[in-house]
Amino acid sequence: MPDVHAAELKYSEREGAFVKAIKAALDSEKNGQKVFLIIDEINRANLSNVLGPAFYLLEPTMSDSDTEIEICPGLSLDKLPENLYIMATMNTADRSLAIVDFALRRRFAWYTLYPHVITVEPGKVFRDKEFNDIAAIFENYATDEELNLQPGHAYYIVSNKNPDNEIKTRLKYEIMPLIKEYLNDGMLSRAKDDFVNYFRETIGEELYR
Repeated sequence: MPDVHAAELKYSEREGAFVKAIKAALDSEKNGQKVFLIIDEINRANLSNVLGPAFYLLEPTMSDSDTEIEICPGLSLDKLPENLYIMATMNTADRSLAIVDFALRRRFAWYTLYPHVITVEPGKVFRDKEFNDIAAIFENYATDEELNLQPGHAYYIVSNKNPDNEIKTRLKYEIMPLIKEYLNDGMLSRAKDDFVNYFRETIGEELYR
C-alpha cells in the first residue's frame, strides 16, 4: 500500500484478509480449529487478478502438486490448509454474474439459496403474508430464469414497533420500484397485471401512473 505520510512515494506491506486467514489456519491447524474466510459478492471483482498466483491454490488438484505458490514475502504454499474454508456469496439477480468465468466456477462447489420464510431475532418481525403474496406471483408467472429475480427474504424483515407501516414503506420504496424495473426491462411481463393489482390493493399505489 502507498505510504501517504512519506516525503517520497514508497510502499509498505499490509496483510490482506486472505493472507490473515491462511496464517490463522496454519496457526490453528494442529488443534483442528476451523477458519472461515467469507467473500461477499465474489462476482464483483476479477478474483484471478485480485489473488494473482494464489488463485491456483483454490484448484482442487493442487493438493497433488509439489509446486509452491508465493502468497506474500515469507509465505509460500503448495496447497491451502485443510482447516481453511472459503465461502463466497453472490446475488443471482445481479447482472454482473456474467463475468464469473469457468476458471472460478470449477474451484467452488455451488449451492443455490432461494428466498424463504425465516425466523428472525427478537425485536424483528418477518412479514410472511407479503412474502408469500409476492412469491406466489413469481411462482405463477416467472420463467426458470426469472425466478432468480424474486426479492429475497431480507426485504420482509421489519421492526416490531410499527410493522404495518414499515412493510408498506418497504413495499412502496423498495420492492415496487424493483418490480417496475424488471417489467420495464421486459422481464416478468406475464405477471404485470397481477403486480399492478397487488400494489394497488395492498398499499394503494399505482405501479404505472
